[in-house]
Amino acid sequence: MAAVLLAVSSCKTPSELAVVDARPISTNKLLKRIEQNAFDYDYLTIKRINCNFSSSQSKAAFKINLKAKKDDRILVSISKLNIPVGRVLLTPDSVKYVNYIDRNYFIDDYSYLSSFLNIDLDFATIQSIISNNAFSYRNDPRDKDFKTFDALIEDNQYVLQSEKTRKLSKLEEKENKAERRLKRLDDQALILQKMFFNPANFALNRLLISDKTNDRNMNLVFDDYTEVENKDYPGSIEMNFHSPEEEIEMKIRMSGFSTEKITSFSIKIPEKYEEIRVN
Repeated sequence: MAAVLLAVSSCKTPSELAVVDARPISTNKLLKRIEQNAFDYDYLTIKRINCNFSSSQSKAAFKINLKAKKDDRILVSISKLNIPVGRVLLTPDSVKYVNYIDRNYFIDDYSYLSSFLNIDLDFATIQSIISNNAFSYRNDPRDKDFKTFDALIEDNQYVLQSEKTRKLSKLEEKENKAERRLKRLDDQALILQKMFFNPANFALNRLLISDKTNDRNMNLVFDDYTEVENKDYPGSIEMNFHSPEEEIEMKIRMSGFSTEKITSFSIKIPEKYEEIRVN
């Protein structure tokens, strides 16, 4: 675990970012600036994460410790009232969860996690959110280098949005043709993504993903930026997941950042714990 000294020396208290006017910019240039200013790391520790969770079924407040090794694994340790509740180990291929309260566990791909949050997720998406970087939600090779994305300015912020947004807007203007054309598009084509970036530091301020096919939306707002390793890193994230069946909200506050090397990502499953089948 990272040393307290490094955490203190590498972080500053949250401060207001300078107001900068967004000026017209090409998609390629915007992507280059976002990449230059993204938070890059080999290892990352966030020692203190306070999380408030609410859904139509329950409410909970808990603390999280996060440790990550880039492109390899993310370990999330969860506690409540200083009592260990569980651990989640994310890798590019799997999700492993141990529940210390109910004495059970499951090992799965990202299907259950996506179903629980009512939105598709994978390791690359979660890692990009941690890095405060741009990413493509669609599992389409053309989108991995953002060839289908457009750059624009909205509310004095730079926006990267999936090209499908414009195409569907044109279809909606031609109601007599829209229904026929939409039937030729698969579900993924109806998932629209918008990312909002601050023109002062090109940090990701907001992420909006709209699944028009299933009337589901994911909205993340990043705020309270703190300087970590000479980059602006959000100290708070507010998340909202909406679907016809469920409304989920999470409010997260973070502190205690470090990029010191991590030597252990341990997650042990006691022999007597029951395995849960989630699929």
